[in-house]
Amino acid sequence: MLTLRKLVLRVQTPGPMCGTELNFSRGLNILRADNSSGKSTCLQSIIYALGLEGMLSSSRNIPLPHAMTDSVEVSGREYRVVESDVALEIENSTGSVMTVRRAVRSSRFNSSLVRVQEGPALTDPYGDYPSQDYFVRRSGAAQREAGFHHKLARFLGWELPRVTKMDGSESLLYLECLFPYFFVEQKHGWSGVQARIPTYLGIQDVSKRSAEFILSLEVMDAVLERQRLESVNAILESDWKALERQITELGRRSGVLVQGVPKKPTADWRRADQVEVQVASGGGWISLSQEIDQMAGRLEGQLRRRAVHSVGEAAPQIEAALAENQDNGMRLAVVLSEAVDDLEQAKRRETSVGLRVEALEEDLRKHKDASLLRNLGSGTDFESLYENCPTCGQLLPDGFEITDYPLTIEDNISLLERELSTFRSMTADARRAVERGQVRVSRLRDEMASIRSSIRAQKDALVSPNSLPDAAALSEHIQLQGRIDALRAVRDEIEAALDELDRIFSTWRQTKEQLSRLRNHELNQTDAAKVAALRTSLVSQLHSYGFRSMDPSAVDISDKTYRPIHEGFDLGFDLSASDMVRVIWSYLFALMEVSRERGGNHAQLLVFDEPRQQEAARMSFQQLLRRAAQNGSAGSQILFATSEEEHGLREMLQGLPHSMTSVPRGDKLIKPIAS
Repeated sequence: MLTLRKLVLRVQTPGPMCGTELNFSRGLNILRADNSSGKSTCLQSIIYALGLEGMLSSSRNIPLPHAMTDSVEVSGREYRVVESDVALEIENSTGSVMTVRRAVRSSRFNSSLVRVQEGPALTDPYGDYPSQDYFVRRSGAAQREAGFHHKLARFLGWELPRVTKMDGSESLLYLECLFPYFFVEQKHGWSGVQARIPTYLGIQDVSKRSAEFILSLEVMDAVLERQRLESVNAILESDWKALERQITELGRRSGVLVQGVPKKPTADWRRADQVEVQVASGGGWISLSQEIDQMAGRLEGQLRRRAVHSVGEAAPQIEAALAENQDNGMRLAVVLSEAVDDLEQAKRRETSVGLRVEALEEDLRKHKDASLLRNLGSGTDFESLYENCPTCGQLLPDGFEITDYPLTIEDNISLLERELSTFRSMTADARRAVERGQVRVSRLRDEMASIRSSIRAQKDALVSPNSLPDAAALSEHIQLQGRIDALRAVRDEIEAALDELDRIFSTWRQTKEQLSRLRNHELNQTDAAKVAALRTSLVSQLHSYGFRSMDPSAVDISDKTYRPIHEGFDLGFDLSASDMVRVIWSYLFALMEVSRERGGNHAQLLVFDEPRQQEAARMSFQQLLRRAAQNGSAGSQILFATSEEEHGLREMLQGLPHSMTSVPRGDKLIKPIAS
């Protein structure tokens, strides 16, 4: 519960000190004054004092009129505002009281600073109360200990839930999202049900989450858990994609082809059955582990056959090895040239197929548009779709017939969709061919570089003094060992990445299973009873307020959005302006009543600025006052600011428990006060 106790506005000018003081009581409070007398200024000051102007707009500008920010009129003369501030005394359900002060215009205090005194510093200004400063309208104001909204939520006994944002991240359900259910301002608040729910905060289904919190629906726990799991899965899929790209890039750099890793986790992922790690060998492909084993065997054989002797002793072997490497180099150069040609051809094919897919997609779009227009009744001649041959794309001469029996648009759409499916598969095949070609070319170039290095070492050895050790043999052993070590490092990195993919998949599959169990979660009996009670209260009020746009009994509450609906659609433009106002009255009071009677998180506070909008009938307004007084007697606090004539207002309030502050005609709420 949040109870307003006292509001104080102070405006210091070069002339008189100005301001106003308003005392509030539990139950129904009426602030009656003429238009332009400062009623809205006082109500907006309540929002400003609590740092909740973010519910009105994303703007950082102070949402108060010029009397608090620039100049104030006194006896026909304008005085410049030198300093101004707002102070508000509030009470919670446990009886604790605190006073908040916030500067509007000040040379000492930033408007983002809120000064809090733990006690009734306005109604008992001589008490000695502990004080603490907090910040508001800055990042962290709802999460950190020094944030005022963190303090205010704790004062109200609220544990704000974490909800999912549009970008998949999480945040608190901010107070700015809840207070539109408690406060309706005059300018835009009456244009629709929760017209002021802030969407700029980026919270998914923000009005639904807010209603669930206010009603304390148990389904909210399941919804929040589902959103949390969806966020976890989105992060896991992002991590998977990053690892898949890392593996592909690692393989490309190392001349290793990794196949079978999907772009995102799938339910049928089986690493042992799907993933192949291969290298080009001769005219084919073998596994990376086989290549490493073969190279290790080759190194062992070389060490047995060719011990490191002097150049003179090893000369015949060096010459034979040189001749063999030269032959291998020539053969490899031919193979490499063919592999480069094959790669270029694969790239051209990938480009060609990609262009064909783009053309088919464009053709399919045109046909679907034509089909849509014809179904809508268009008499346009669609022969322009056939100006180009659908096979080769060439422009057809005027009067040229493709066939005596052309396909219908629907037949063409079906054919194009089948063609697209085929060519998209061809695109995937072409892309895989390019990847294999890139890996093969990289592998062959590494082999060519290794052979050339061996040839240089062998030539250098043959011209060295006969007494020196065989440097060519040493170089060959070192190179082969280096390649083995490098491939083993690549294999280890790929295996580590695949292990991480397995871990991601395991978590991803578990969250998917949990999501499957939560996705069809429906309202339990307690929640359903609250929603039913919300509808009962809403319909009852619509009857009493004289709702005429339709039979009030036909209005329902959606169990998906918890908003008023008719025949499955939100109540909106099909209502008269005055009936929309009646719906807002009914819905907000229904939320207050259901939360109070069935256990919820409503602040048990309603503030309406000029509730008699759109010239709502006197009878309707009188019934609203009666409903407000009933809720006030039940322990809630309601504050109406109105410009109704005092005499008529007192007649309507006769017999109803209330407290009224009436400003005489012509007077302003902000006026000179004794310093």
